[in-house]
Amino acid sequence: MDGITGCYSPGDTDLVQKTFLATGAVQHRGKASAGLAVGGVKGIHIHKGIGGIADVVEEETLRIFQDLEPVAAIGNVGYTKNKIPEKRNAEPILVKPRRDSRYTVVLTMNGRILDDAELQGELDDAYTFDTVNATEVLGALLHRCIEEQGLTFAAGRRLVDLLHGSGTFALTALVHDGAETCLVALNDSRAFEPFCFGTVGDAFLASSESCSHRRLGGHAQREYAGGEMTICSSGGVETRRLRTETEMPDAFQAVYFGNSASAYRGAEIFRLRMGLGHMLAKTYGNTEADVVIPNPESGRGVSHGIAEGLGKPLLPGLVKQAQAIRTFQEASRSKRKMQVAVKFAAMDSFLAGRRIIMGDDSIVKGSVSEGGAVWSVYNAGAKALEFWVSYGPMFFPSFKEWRRGRDCLDELAVQRAFRGDNPYDKTPEEINAKVAALLGVDRVCYNTPANVRAVIGPGCYQALDASYPISERYWPVWLKEEVEHFSHYR
Repeated sequence: MDGITGCYSPGDTDLVQKTFLATGAVQHRGKASAGLAVGGVKGIHIHKGIGGIADVVEEETLRIFQDLEPVAAIGNVGYTKNKIPEKRNAEPILVKPRRDSRYTVVLTMNGRILDDAELQGELDDAYTFDTVNATEVLGALLHRCIEEQGLTFAAGRRLVDLLHGSGTFALTALVHDGAETCLVALNDSRAFEPFCFGTVGDAFLASSESCSHRRLGGHAQREYAGGEMTICSSGGVETRRLRTETEMPDAFQAVYFGNSASAYRGAEIFRLRMGLGHMLAKTYGNTEADVVIPNPESGRGVSHGIAEGLGKPLLPGLVKQAQAIRTFQEASRSKRKMQVAVKFAAMDSFLAGRRIIMGDDSIVKGSVSEGGAVWSVYNAGAKALEFWVSYGPMFFPSFKEWRRGRDCLDELAVQRAFRGDNPYDKTPEEINAKVAALLGVDRVCYNTPANVRAVIGPGCYQALDASYPISERYWPVWLKEEVEHFSHYR
């Protein structure tokens, strides 16, 4: 889950600063690495490293990059590519053809290509690979398409067709053709990854989220449709739809990943999260709870909706510590448990002796029960704790986790709660009760899938019903068997 940006603004003396700020606005999307690349008449320059964007790109770097008189820049904040972040996997990445080429390509991507190892094998004779990052493979494919078709929409269509059904991506790239640097923005045919564009003054800006445009004092024009491409060059800025398929935007962006102030399919994410809370209040209104508290920070929106819907006070029962990080990004369960343990501080005066509803975005693995938010609330003296969840029961893992094998299925909270049993033929009440026992709380209230869809709208709900944006021929055997089992009962 990277955050990517691309800015095109020839003659702009603040171009590099704008790209830095726009990239910093999506810092919540990745903590492992960061980088910027700028391009002008003479070529493309890259600066990247391990850490957040403000740690990697210092003020002197911004000044030097601006002195190069760039016309375009791209930025990245990176999600963990391996258990241990490595600088070689940081983005943006330079594509390295083995033979002389008219085109220099530097890119950054948010997404996952499932058959990247096979694709790399096909490209090994023509390209050198220095990373274990699928972005480099995507870059080689993009470079090959541009070599064949020129920097055209036909090249973009070729890339979209090649990867249809085998992965998802949104990318920004700088392409230097020996005379000028152009900016390219392109996404997959399903529009799974969040990606939007617009102008801020005279600058064109593409970003993973609209909060980048707001950071620069503007607004995103709209989100990219599936298979849509922008080419920015001295000839102008043009955007075209290259392939039309049923779009499957990732609904979990609205529920959890996205910045509360960003837009998802035209609606402010915080408002969507409040709407999910209203649905929970309508569904589970019979409660003896005294107050509502959010599980910070992503549980704040749904908790506002719950409190408003129930007419109960919303209090800051938990405080997220300054040293806390987004623990879902940790692949190791033991490390995630340690980080959850130092994530929260409880406000005893708001919790002691009271019956609490804690609103949260979702229950994925159930890490909140392992010395984190749940423990903190009870330790502060709460009389009872109900855990109200904006999303539905998550039966299936993200396709981005498939590489880990069946473990990514078995570690999900619902699967753990029904270990040795079948969760798919159970009523919502039975699922709520089993997961409550797993987490050690008095009550769990999942939103219904119908409620979630009514608020979020059409999209990809892979965790709820295995509606993956990936062709079934790429599904692992264990998943096919599990989905068949699920379909028999649902």
